[in-house]
Amino acid sequence: MKNETTMLFFNKAFLSSFLVILSLFFYPSPLSKEVTTPLSVPSVAQESATVSNALILGQNLLVGIPGLDLDKVTADLLREIKPGGVVLYQRNFRDFTQLKNLIQSLQSLAVKTTGYPYYIMLDEEPEGALRTGLLKNIFPLGYPNWKKINEDIRLLAMTGINVELAPLADFPFLPNSFISKRIPFNNQEDMMTFNRSFIQIMKQNNIQATVKHFPGLGMLSDDPHYQVVTSSSTIETIEKSMKLFRDAIQGGATFVMTSHALYDHLDKENLATFSKVIVTDKLQHELGFEGIIITDDISDMPLSIKGLNIAEAGIKALEAGHHMILYSHQLSRTKRVVDVLLLKAGQDNAFLELLTHNYNRIIENKQRHLPIPAQLLEYE
Repeated sequence: MKNETTMLFFNKAFLSSFLVILSLFFYPSPLSKEVTTPLSVPSVAQESATVSNALILGQNLLVGIPGLDLDKVTADLLREIKPGGVVLYQRNFRDFTQLKNLIQSLQSLAVKTTGYPYYIMLDEEPEGALRTGLLKNIFPLGYPNWKKINEDIRLLAMTGINVELAPLADFPFLPNSFISKRIPFNNQEDMMTFNRSFIQIMKQNNIQATVKHFPGLGMLSDDPHYQVVTSSSTIETIEKSMKLFRDAIQGGATFVMTSHALYDHLDKENLATFSKVIVTDKLQHELGFEGIIITDDISDMPLSIKGLNIAEAGIKALEAGHHMILYSHQLSRTKRVVDVLLLKAGQDNAFLELLTHNYNRIIENKQRHLPIPAQLLEYE
């Protein structure tokens, strides 16, 4: 399937990854299992009754940061926002040593300011979205190269990534779907088989998997990142798409990311981001998902149509059933959004109860999956 040039690139990429892995063995990860200390709290419910609204709200938030290191301005904003996690992008990556140092700095700040580690998320898709260059050329002969996949995931884990924004369950049911270029499968069965194995490898490396973008981008011709897109797919096609998500959830995915599109056979009035029918009724109740539901990026999406601002978008997404809302860009603007949400939490008991419910679920997940490294407990 790949020509000789591609294979040569693959061999070089493999050698590069191997050397980086070797170097990391001599610089143990601050998040490795050997140095972790289990969290010790009476109960999540008891804890949430004593923490501030700012801490409760913060765990409902995922944010992006601007650079290659944790500068003072960024650190100060993170201290104020107190997010539950940070999503890293290509702008945050130079090499794996730099990335590891950045993540260590972030986690030190997280434990000092929130009491828990951050979810450190990376949008690195198998043959899809590119952030660090891993998980590419992994189908050299038309089927998965599991040796390279294992090595790449291990490198991500040793660097400090603890949540992967992958795999995709967006099978292209439309022949002209924009998502086709990010999907290396010809049929749904191969996608399900790969996703289950991929999720298990991540689980073995203490990385949680995020299946996305519910209820499926493969029913869309255009990318909803750039415009509001409507899917008129039949209920039969929607059910086929939901089967892919159900299978990944049963296979161990603990996070689900939703889509920004409108699915008029499910909810004619609301984008999936704002749809209680899709997020709560379909995903949580019908599919029985008990993990953490996150939005796609709100910060630069076309959600301001008809006067809707990004703070209102976040509120609507939380009320639809999301547990965490993502603002990937412009951290200072995200801080202004937080101020709006915090004001609402202080005035609206129902909204504060919703945030607290999400806080409890997130902290339970962190207690189970993100023990605090001993170095960070001792960090001054």
